[in-house]
Amino acid sequence: MPLVVAFAGKIGSGKTTITKSLAEALGWSRTGFGDYVRKVVREQGLASTRENLQRVGTEMLRRDVNNFCKSVLSNGGWQPGENLIIDGLRHVETIEVIRKAVRPADLRTVYIYVPEKARLARLRQRGDGDEGTISNVERHSSEQQVDSILRSRVDLLVEGSRPVEAIVAELAEWVRTQ
Repeated sequence: MPLVVAFAGKIGSGKTTITKSLAEALGWSRTGFGDYVRKVVREQGLASTRENLQRVGTEMLRRDVNNFCKSVLSNGGWQPGENLIIDGLRHVETIEVIRKAVRPADLRTVYIYVPEKARLARLRQRGDGDEGTISNVERHSSEQQVDSILRSRVDLLVEGSRPVEAIVAELAEWVRTQ
């Protein structure tokens, strides 16, 4: 049975690094909500600022959550019956939409978390601003469900401040048991 594994986590938790490494280790395709939204933002001639990404992503979600999720899947080149890694779950309502869209594949969800101090240091290091800027970004509706709702509804919680290789090995073993 094919498997689709979707990842959630706060900004700076390491989702993208982990999903790229896991997809490579498993030989699976990978797609991401952020990847698709960045593509749409570029096509609209907008700068890829966090503000534009959040606004455009929220507009697409509210306009048609089914089409948004299907577009994310097709943007990654996914075909029914294939395994897939999805980066960037932000809304609980997308889980059931994805579950239906990927059938007959099973959907599993993973939440990546890191200690807040480490996460904020990562964000500062990559130039995403100070604590005030980050706090402002996380008040946006696109971030509201991540820690409060999604974290409690996933199939697996993974501590993301460990070495990526160790996390990927743990996840690859977990995937094999699904």
